[in-house]
Amino acid sequence: MTEDNETGKEFEDTPAGQWKRWSGEMLAAKKDFSRWQKESKKVVEKFLDTRTGEQDEWGETTTRLNLFHANTTTLMCMLYGKVPKVEVARRFADADDDIARVAGVMLTRILNTDIEEAGEDIASVFRNGLQDRLLPGLGTARVQYQFSSRKTQLEAIIQPDTGKEVAPAVIVEELDTEWVDVVYTHWADVLWSAARTHPEIRWKAYRSWLDKDEFKERFPDIEVKKIDFKNKGPVMKSRGDKETTVNPQVEVWEIWDKDEKRVYWWTEGYEETLDDQEDPLQLKGFWPDPPPFIANATTSKYMPRSDYSIAKDLYREIDKLQTRISLLTDACKLVGIYDKSQEGIKRIFTEGVENDLIPVDNWAMFAEKGGLKGLIDWVPIEAIVNAIEILTSKQSEKIQQLYQVTGMNDIMRGAAMSSDRTSATRDQLEASYGSIRIEALQNEFARWVGDIQGLKVEIISRHYQPETIIKQSNILSTEDGQNQQLVEQALQLIKDSDNARWRITVRPETLAIADYAQMKQDRTDYMMALAQFMQSAAPLLEMDPGSLPSLLKLLKWGLAGFRGSNEIEGVIDADIIRLQKQPPQPKQDPKAAQIAAESEARMKEIAQEMQQSAEEHRQKMEASAQDHQQKLAQKDAEFQVHIQELKLEFKAEMTQILTEMIASIRQQAETTRFQTLGKAHETALQMESDDHAARRDNGKSE
Repeated sequence: MTEDNETGKEFEDTPAGQWKRWSGEMLAAKKDFSRWQKESKKVVEKFLDTRTGEQDEWGETTTRLNLFHANTTTLMCMLYGKVPKVEVARRFADADDDIARVAGVMLTRILNTDIEEAGEDIASVFRNGLQDRLLPGLGTARVQYQFSSRKTQLEAIIQPDTGKEVAPAVIVEELDTEWVDVVYTHWADVLWSAARTHPEIRWKAYRSWLDKDEFKERFPDIEVKKIDFKNKGPVMKSRGDKETTVNPQVEVWEIWDKDEKRVYWWTEGYEETLDDQEDPLQLKGFWPDPPPFIANATTSKYMPRSDYSIAKDLYREIDKLQTRISLLTDACKLVGIYDKSQEGIKRIFTEGVENDLIPVDNWAMFAEKGGLKGLIDWVPIEAIVNAIEILTSKQSEKIQQLYQVTGMNDIMRGAAMSSDRTSATRDQLEASYGSIRIEALQNEFARWVGDIQGLKVEIISRHYQPETIIKQSNILSTEDGQNQQLVEQALQLIKDSDNARWRITVRPETLAIADYAQMKQDRTDYMMALAQFMQSAAPLLEMDPGSLPSLLKLLKWGLAGFRGSNEIEGVIDADIIRLQKQPPQPKQDPKAAQIAAESEARMKEIAQEMQQSAEEHRQKMEASAQDHQQKLAQKDAEFQVHIQELKLEFKAEMTQILTEMIASIRQQAETTRFQTLGKAHETALQMESDDHAARRDNGKSE
């Protein structure tokens, strides 16, 4: 059972019972907000100067001097003169807490990169929220955690020996990327329970307009035919279009219940809640939005009241005076009457002649009637002019009163005193002559922006994967990213949101135009202080070079107090570590340094002399080599002639030797031939003698 805190009535903890509960809550909240919402619509119409004929939003005929539009536009330009930048830094600027510093650098990079995205980016959300604060008096925005996934198919596992499928193929859904959306909420699309202050609010509701396709995608289990899609949406409803091509929409409220830590989706006409979930973001403060950027709320009732409503009477009086001035200005013209019988008088004003005389028929009668003055009479224009002057003076007084009430008086005074200003001094003058009330509004806007970014940091801490934080911050490309242990410790601090809030904090740069000049001045002051520090530290370094790491730590301590110094500190840390690893250099005696300098100078002179001597020796060697080359060429020519002579002699000797060898060979060949013939003859004789002997022996045996 669920009990209504206001009525004490209990409802069943079912979709139907919750719908009944929230129907009563929403009805009471809509009634509570109705007066402010109706007035807010008139304020927007006043700003845009939308009128039916010559009547204003309250049905009065008037000529407007739309100072409200001018004042609001001026405030918007002052409060939001640049794209917001956010810095996540050490809460207490502890110079030695490098883990918190690196964690702040990582978160700062993620947040500011998200700001620079194109389309409906966070900068547009801030601008819309600021405009809603300055017009109806309520600027709101909320955060949403989003992620996308990809599907990966894992192959089946087959046992090698049996070929059986041990595990089938499956599709695994993996996280692809994640981000945080900051959603602008229109001032008419938010409700909350009755409360005196923001902490007393029990629930908040945010309205969305969904067509049938969007509704099916968000609530697939709900029968669409039971939903009443008859609304034309907020845009067409405000225009009053009877026929439109826009798809019909349904009004769905997303209700965040802080007491039960649940979120419900409710729509009128469908007698059950569309959906309900446990706390999806798990934020420490539960709400998906920070305390709204609200105007003129009191501790009696937490309800906005527009700035225009506070000064409405002055705006309307100024418009009334402007209407009367316009009417009198129209009446302020040269009009009069004249004697109809004297046609010449009319010719004076209709013919437009110059240096001409118009004849009068009866001069005596004309003179008797008093001449021209007696025949013409004018409308008393002096009284009209006096009335216009009085009304203009009265209007100026009312405008001054309006500027005092709205806080524009100091700004206008600054503009008057700086009529001859240049673009280089514009920001400083606007900052100097801004009123205290404007500065307070700037701080309130910066607080709202910082709270939204703080919610984003908490979502990153609770839901982001470490790999996503490293990838989106690109920390590995920095000097700190080279220290893997430091990066891992910073990631652990980011993921530990309960501990991180004591060591790091989100602080937005002020969003006004004048802040750039202030930031430039701060950095200039720091550079001047740094120059003085280095000049003062130089004598100490000469006396003790080993004191450099200590001086760098002192410099780091001073740098920690400056906004935007986190990444520079990483460079100083790397230098401190490098210097601590190096052995200290011995102190050098000034006399020894002088002797070393003189010796170095003498060595340079000796080196120059040696270089000059070497150059002269080189030139002599080149001349000697050239002379020797010529001699070698001459000797080479003589040698070639001698070689040629030797070749001829050798050729003659070889010819003679060859001739003698040929003759000797021929003679030897003849001798050999005769010897061979003699041996053959002797062999033949021997064979014949052996044959006779054989025959003789054969005869004896017989």
